[in-house]
Amino acid sequence: MTDGERTGTIVDDRFRLEERLAAGGLGTVWRATDREREIQVALKCENDGSHDPEQVRAHFRGELQWFRRFEGGPVPGSLVQFVDGAVDGDTVYIATELIRGGSVDDVVDRETDPESALERVRELGGPVCQALEFLHRNGVAHLDVTPSNALVRRSGQPAVIDLNAAVSIEAEPDVRFGRDSFKPPEQTRTDGRKDPIGPWSDVYAIGRFLAVLVTGTANAEADSNEGREPVDLRSRGVNCPAALSDPIRRATAPDYRDRFDDAGGLYDALVPFFEVPDRAAELVHEPSGCAVRVRPGDTLGRWAADRRTPTVVFPDDERYLCPEHAALECDEEGWQLRDRSLNGTFVRREGPWEYVLSREGRERRRDADAPLPRPDPPASVRLADGDRISPVSPDYGCHVVFRSED
Repeated sequence: MTDGERTGTIVDDRFRLEERLAAGGLGTVWRATDREREIQVALKCENDGSHDPEQVRAHFRGELQWFRRFEGGPVPGSLVQFVDGAVDGDTVYIATELIRGGSVDDVVDRETDPESALERVRELGGPVCQALEFLHRNGVAHLDVTPSNALVRRSGQPAVIDLNAAVSIEAEPDVRFGRDSFKPPEQTRTDGRKDPIGPWSDVYAIGRFLAVLVTGTANAEADSNEGREPVDLRSRGVNCPAALSDPIRRATAPDYRDRFDDAGGLYDALVPFFEVPDRAAELVHEPSGCAVRVRPGDTLGRWAADRRTPTVVFPDDERYLCPEHAALECDEEGWQLRDRSLNGTFVRREGPWEYVLSREGRERRRDADAPLPRPDPPASVRLADGDRISPVSPDYGCHVVFRSED
């Protein structure tokens, strides 16, 4: 069936194919209309007439299992947002948010000003590192981190895509690739050695990714003795502070034992360069056991196609959360949650739920004569280890447990 013949096709009684966007060995990506939510999505479908349909479907199943694993709990905003998917008979697809800003590759090609390179690393490299930190913290290695697998939203925020090569860390993965500048030696061995593959393999790829953001070209990183030497930007005359170049050098060490163990370790080493507070906590979704790491200044909310994506996205099909519902802050006295929403946030430790609501939310509800759970609620509340956080209502949607690393 030609693209023209497929245009207008309804997939899974929900998605209408509108325009082919890209095609690869495993599938074709379409712009599609989600008739249920009335939004545009990216729909990856199985290619017609694939030479090895079972292998293709295995990749779809693998990617879908990770999206389902994280479904229902909070995820980093820098991971592409999942909509739906299926691998069932002739119905094979994965639907995610539609990102129209191109890939990081495109940004690097378009923005050649060396003065903006370091800011580019902060804006794109930091969030990508956080997305991989989330995967590693929850037992998953991506294993195909490249600038083309990080798309850039119109807001300028990146989103890591393509989990079809991702594997469970506990499964002792053996995912091998042909040589490219983003794959560590253990993933491209031709000498018979079988060094282990895991989060440290992603660390290597992130290090190369960051180097590309600094230098503005992937080709400059491909000549590093085919992975036999780490990327040392300063020794090559690149204008780059040690707070960035030193972690990149360690991340791209040829021997996996010399690298950071995972993306969290790499991010922690980059904290001085990113100029973010050196404090962290976890939000744990108890039903799934998944946890997302957070830092002061991070925002919590729902994904919306036309709004800036929060640092941590909560599932919210009914859209009672605001895109920027609350923010996490930290001072000498500890952590606090500041509500920025119209519907409020509930926090509970051992006693009754505490309700916090932004000033705008209070004014809106009073103007509408809407009752408040408590009179004159504050806009913020202190957080202690073990507190439960529930946006909107204790009975609504997703709630998480706050775990401080202090």
